[in-house]
Amino acid sequence: MRISDLLEGKHRKHFNELDFVKNTGEKRELDFDLEEDLIHFMHQDDDVYRRHTYPAIARCLDYKESKRPTKKEIFKPAVENSYKIYLEKFPIRELPNNLSEELCNQICAKIHEETLEHISNGKYKD
Repeated sequence: MRISDLLEGKHRKHFNELDFVKNTGEKRELDFDLEEDLIHFMHQDDDVYRRHTYPAIARCLDYKESKRPTKKEIFKPAVENSYKIYLEKFPIRELPNNLSEELCNQICAKIHEETLEHISNGKYKD
């Protein structure tokens, strides 16, 4: 089960961390892609989107409109703050307390790339 199922589906009121982990012998590990799930969460949770994701997108849009180069690091505070909220909403023991620098950079790069694509496609036009 993915976090999107939890947010959108019948499991909304009941959270069971065992739905999100798998046992591999002596060890338990996450049964979903944390990168994809966090990005989905950042776009689907209204509070997170309004407080963290959209302001970073708007900053990126401002840079593009003023013909300044954008960097994936624009999204780093949004990703880090969103992950803190993600941990509170989904207390799964196997989730790390903090994102690794590598994973954070991957998430920032993916959101940056998606945002630039949306900008070029006119998604954020008035």
